Parts: sequence; structure tokens; C-alpha cells
Amino acid sequence: MNASAFAQDTLYDRAVTARLADDPALAASLLEERLAENPDDVDALVQYGYALLALGKLEEAEFAFRKVLRQAPEYADAAQGLALVAERRETERAAGRGFLLVEGALSNPGNGQGDWQELGMLASLPIGTRTTLDFGGTWYRRFGTEDVELGVLATRRATENLWLRAGASVTPNADFRPATGISAGFDVRIASGTVASLDGSWQSYPVQEVWTVRPGITQYFGGGRFAASLRGRVVAADGEDVQIGGTLRADYMPIARTRLFIGAATGPDTDLGVVRDTTSIFAGGELPLTQDISLTGSIAQEWREDGFDRTEGRIGVKLSL
Repeated sequence: MNASAFAQDTLYDRAVTARLADDPALAASLLEERLAENPDDVDALVQYGYALLALGKLEEAEFAFRKVLRQAPEYADAAQGLALVAERRETERAAGRGFLLVEGALSNPGNGQGDWQELGMLASLPIGTRTTLDFGGTWYRRFGTEDVELGVLATRRATENLWLRAGASVTPNADFRPATGISAGFDVRIASGTVASLDGSWQSYPVQEVWTVRPGITQYFGGGRFAASLRGRVVAADGEDVQIGGTLRADYMPIARTRLFIGAATGPDTDLGVVRDTTSIFAGGELPLTQDISLTGSIAQEWREDGFDRTEGRIGVKLSL
């Protein structure tokens, strides 16, 4: 072994020792020296990716792991590193900062009707490192009738792989929104990048009580940049047969606070206070305007069995707290 090769091996060994001793900054520095001489050393690239991940540099870590997998597609440690990047992004999004969202919606229903609007506000407040409280209120107007629905939702990260939530809502003097409602559910990570969910709710509308169960699964891809979710919807209401539907949605999250989505849904809907079969397609996203302010928006086309087909546009402003 020549002196140069010996020096490189010493750098690598020192870097691995530093990373395992919980000094990722030193490990990254040593590995940068080695990679300057051997940029295609896959072992050093993997160690560099893990050091960057420990430093919270997710973009750079993902780049290192992907470079390894282009050269050595079967390198298991690199694939595992990429999955850990996805999990870290998911965790950071789940914990995140608090935010305040104000959003409005206008619809153009069929049959010459145009009186269908919404205006809502949602405040999401982290309580410690594992609990989030969401407080919301929405004003609804449907064909000359108005309701204001208020709600609260608590989410608790019980373990590294389990999230629990419970909520309640009330609509004073309800006309078509639920007078009262309660909900509960959970998310559980069943594999790297795969999250299963189950939610249930009971709502008391002015004309009937409605029970809903929503199972779902979400798969993250590409280091957490892409997600595909499939959610079911089973609805039972007083005096009606059980109805079943579902939603398929795809998300693209290239950087923090940026999201694009598209999807389709079919099945039971209770937007007007009674259960009606509905089919819809939708798309939208969130784009940052400044460091703390984002713009949200979406558009949807809906076909309802009662004939009130409609096109809906939503726009909102999100302030990170």
C-alpha cells in the first residue's frame, strides 16, 4: 500500500470512529477530505450521508445516498439511509412549527345556483414536543342559510411510530352542519416510509346522525418528496344503507413549506347535512411567499347525485408562528 492510499484509509477509519462516537461534524469533515481525492468511493459516500443526516442536512444526505445507489443499486445501507431521510422529513413535518391559516372558498353550483361560500380559520399550536392542538372555525353559506362550525383537535405522538388524535366540534343553532360531533383516530408507521391510519367519527346533523369510519394508507417515496395515499370512507346514517367510497391522492413536496397535490374521490358526502353520493377531482398546493408566509390554493370539480354539480376554488394565507 502506498503512502497516499494509507492516508486515505486512515481518514476513512477516523471518520467512521468519529461518527460512531456521536461526532458527525468531525466525521463529515474527514470524509470530505477523502471524497475530494476519491469522489466515487461508495463506502465513504454512505458514511458521509449518515454524518450529514445526523447534522440535519437532509438535502445533502439524500444526494449522497442517491449517488451511491446510482453506482451500486444493491447497497442496502444507502437504501436504508434514504428511507431514514424520508422518515426524518415526515417527522419534521408532523412536529413542525405552529401556524395560522385563513382560507376562503367560492363555488359555482349547477342549476343556476351561486350562493355557496366558506371562510375559515385554523390555528395549530405545538404543546411541547409531542402534542399539537388545532383550533378552527368556519363560516358556511348554502343557498341563503348560514352556519358557523367550531372545532378542536388534539394530536399526540405516543411513540416514535404511533400518533393518536381526538377531536370535537359544535355548530350553534345548526341548519345543515353537525350540531355536535366527536372523532378519534391514529396513524402508525408499519414500515419505513409507510403509514397506516384509521379514523372514526359521530356527527349529529339536524336531520340525522352519521357515523363514519376512514381507513387509509400512505406511502412515501424519493426521500419523502413524494407521497401516495389511499383512504376509504364508510358512512352509516339514520334510515339509510351503509355507503362506501374512497380517495386517491398524490403529493409532491420538493422543499420545506412547498406542496403540490392532485387526486380524485368518490362516495358519500355530507356537505349539505344529508348523505349524498359524490364524485370529485381536485388539485392544489402550498407555495412560500416569504420565510413565514405561504399561499395555499386548490380547485375542484364535483358531481353530486342530487344534481348540485359544482366547481370550487379555494385560496388562503398561512402564517408560520
